Amino acid sequence: MPKKIRQIRVEGNIAYVPLTQGFEAVVDKSDIPLIELANWHVRKDSSNNYAARNLPKDKNGRRGAISMHRVIMGIPTDFEVDHIDGNGLNNRKENLRLVSRSQNQSNRKVSSLSLSGLKGVSPYRRNGTWHARISVNGKRICLGYYKTPEAAHAAYCEASQKFHGIYGRIE
Repeated sequence: MPKKIRQIRVEGNIAYVPLTQGFEAVVDKSDIPLIELANWHVRKDSSNNYAARNLPKDKNGRRGAISMHRVIMGIPTDFEVDHIDGNGLNNRKENLRLVSRSQNQSNRKVSSLSLSGLKGVSPYRRNGTWHARISVNGKRICLGYYKTPEAAHAAYCEASQKFHGIYGRIE
């Protein structure tokens, strides 16, 4: 018996794709033909949730998966897809853009493991100050040491605007 495909709900020009664990992905109505013939599941990583589907088994019996945003964008393998708003389940084309790996990393949210709670800022225990750093093309740049985490974050924000431009995220 063929597997039953979960029903996509459409409201205006937006479609809601049911995923596993009670999640939903959002897509443009015009992209339904690209994704409607499969059941999609939620794929969680350390900082986000994404919609994905399983691929057929290869000749060695291994099964991979493909992300919904990659299917919708039809992207070349040397590029990544960035979710502009940081929501990995918002797969509307206005929220997706092709980026390099470095640009995609620039748009990451502050880590939940951050001791300061501010992007680019960490405590410098040797002298009790706050260290501001930024990554540019895979290289870490020290922005200095500051008395407060807010001052260090201000330095990070300025550097993010300079080095990351529209791809930078400061929160």
